[in-house]
Amino acid sequence: MIHMLVELPTWMLIRSFGILSYLTLFIGMVMGISYSFPTIKGHRKGLLLRWHTYANITGMGFALLHTVLLIIDTFMPFDWAELLIPFHAANSPLWNGLGTIAMYGLLLVLLTTDIRHKLKRKLWLALHMLSYPIFALLLLHGFFLGTDSKQGWAILMYVVTAIILLGLTVLRMQQSIRKRQVKLGPTKHL
Repeated sequence: MIHMLVELPTWMLIRSFGILSYLTLFIGMVMGISYSFPTIKGHRKGLLLRWHTYANITGMGFALLHTVLLIIDTFMPFDWAELLIPFHAANSPLWNGLGTIAMYGLLLVLLTTDIRHKLKRKLWLALHMLSYPIFALLLLHGFFLGTDSKQGWAILMYVVTAIILLGLTVLRMQQSIRKRQVKLGPTKHL
């Protein structure tokens, strides 16, 4: 069994699971932001929530595989302390540390979502909004540490995903501002 594990193309799998994790978590973010738009209702809203959940759980699974395979990698092996303690890695401690913090953040967001009915709404929402800085940490971890990050397709992937998330977030914030303005009624100008 050990021989079979050592013979795995671990470096390729580590890279693939890292990219798959990033992309599925990106899809989860897109679905989550889209779910919050007031124009999305009914069956479509339920479908978005379901896919948001599936994407994030799948992304977390890929992230865990990405992390665990670093233990058995023969090219650049990590020990458990390097993986579990932020900024403790011998190689690129900053970028690896950001990945470790992002992993803990992902676990926090997913676990608190599972118990959201036991939390006050404001607390759950504050914890859920950590998804934005967590995603930024994932982007930085992948961009600066990924062995494929200098490839044109990888640069394009990071830039396009960042622009899409930023655009959706700005659009959602604009809708929230408009909704508050409608609730407050017309303002008087001097």
